[in-house]
Amino acid sequence: MRKSILLATVVVFALVGIYSCKSVETTSAMLHNQHGQYQLAIKMAKLALKKNPNDAEAHFQLGVSYSFTDSVGKAYEEFMIAKKLDPKKAKLVEDNIKHNWVIKFNEGITESQSENLEGAAKAFEEATKADPRNVKGWLNLSKVYYILSQTDSTYLEKTYATVDTLMAKISKDDPEYSDALALAGKVMVMKGERDKALEIFDRLLTEDPANFSAVEDVGTEFLVKEDYEDAAPFLKMAIEARRRAETESFDAYYNLGLCYYNMEKYLKSVEAYREAVQLEPNNREAHYGLLRALLAADLIDEAIMQGKKYTTEIAPDDYRGWWILTQAYKKKGLKKSAEEAAKKILELQKREGQ
Repeated sequence: MRKSILLATVVVFALVGIYSCKSVETTSAMLHNQHGQYQLAIKMAKLALKKNPNDAEAHFQLGVSYSFTDSVGKAYEEFMIAKKLDPKKAKLVEDNIKHNWVIKFNEGITESQSENLEGAAKAFEEATKADPRNVKGWLNLSKVYYILSQTDSTYLEKTYATVDTLMAKISKDDPEYSDALALAGKVMVMKGERDKALEIFDRLLTEDPANFSAVEDVGTEFLVKEDYEDAAPFLKMAIEARRRAETESFDAYYNLGLCYYNMEKYLKSVEAYREAVQLEPNNREAHYGLLRALLAADLIDEAIMQGKKYTTEIAPDDYRGWWILTQAYKKKGLKKSAEEAAKKILELQKREGQ
């Protein structure tokens, strides 16, 4: 019994030691926070700060109260003031800031996975307030804004501003650097600043060619939208970086060939398709792409050679190849060969009809 009384006495003195150096208002704020009475805690902490604006504990308690009243931006401000006034609180402050950020960031991820992009945007907005230093929050907010801006122009300015903030905060050593640059490149092109985007990517790839995927992703996305003019320079830059990194890609060459063909730059299209065929000698679509590019480039002899190979070795049942071969024969003045190739088209079409 004596031992229990002694322990209780020690606890009482310990609490007295904790609270004795605080103002009455600060102590009251601490107690209200402990009991979940956050509005009362806010009131008392503010009264404490009226008496002493440099009361680190009052600022900290205000940060705690704001954290639980869904005012994470205000919480961050109060926590940072508390840390500045009392460096001993640094770890406690950072733990609380991280806690707030993780909650809001995870809410954003959950909303994104549920395809509620507006909800995700609001959550990521809160994450950037919970800790404006954390670039992952800015990156994900930028991504969501960018997607929303594709169908809602009211998000355009938000996208531009958020990406600018992201690029101002991120460093080359950040794990998200390449991902951020890829997004920034797309946004710059959307703003009509393609050359600026290419300049940034060129600098990135000069430093490390292994970052080619960030540039290639941008080019591929524009290709999917059939925006060939914007896709081509990014794909070309990615291919050059891949060469330096000694990891060439069939898809990159094939996609570049497709871009150039649709841009009516047929000689360049031929060059790209040739590289694709070299990487995948049996790829049917690459051979067809090369065949039609040769005809469009008016390289008739080569088109005939490629047409013969396509219609005998690669895809004898594809009437498209026979049609191009027919056109090549006609341009060369080989009337009989053209007629024979045309008959083959009719045979294949008749067979398909059956």
